[in-house]
Amino acid sequence: MDTNTAVSRTPRPGSGDESQASSARSIANTVARRRTALIAAAERVFAKRGYHEATMDDVAAAAGISKRTLYQLVQSKEELFTALLAQHRKPFDFSVETAGRSVEDVLHEMLSVWARHVLSPSVVALLRLIMAEYIHGTTLSRLLDRESAKPCRDALQFYFKSCCAAGTLMIADPEEAAQMLYGMVIGNIHIEMLLGIGKAPSRAVLDARIARAVALFLAGARPRGSAQVGEAVAEG
Repeated sequence: MDTNTAVSRTPRPGSGDESQASSARSIANTVARRRTALIAAAERVFAKRGYHEATMDDVAAAAGISKRTLYQLVQSKEELFTALLAQHRKPFDFSVETAGRSVEDVLHEMLSVWARHVLSPSVVALLRLIMAEYIHGTTLSRLLDRESAKPCRDALQFYFKSCCAAGTLMIADPEEAAQMLYGMVIGNIHIEMLLGIGKAPSRAVLDARIARAVALFLAGARPRGSAQVGEAVAEG
């Protein structure tokens, strides 16, 4: 046997692993693309027919896939709706850096991210859909709260608790305080958008509203005699 030929047929160390890894990545990318397309199709079907009336056959047809393939990607209509909510939350990062920053800055960023998420046209449309489905039960409402509102609310409550522990703020009920501050910033704007009699404010208008709400809130939440501006909170 020719030595050169024998050597040329010897596989490179690790080449099999690399090939398997590449194949696995390709499969994962294909599944991710199909899942994204499925979620988009589901959103169209839910908007047109309503969640309760829509069937998985409808969604599969809209996505251009078989029902068997659909169930390889999601196990139920509820899981599909949960994935839809997660998809809309994905562009928004609710984790905010707090170390060395003033309370004003941190709250402003948190509320800005929260407001842009809640007031986005796609999320408003989803909430309208959920409101229309309320007569069939509260499953969708609970999913929306868990996948959309709770991450924002939890982040704000945790920050309030950190501030209270550091003596920067005095808040008896962080959960209630988070809801009150949220209401000042978004409350009536959100309701008017849901009713179709209002529209999302511009970024500049929203920023100004958040600044006023934060100032008003901190005027009542700070310990008496504490600094009013530039006060930084150590990372909890």
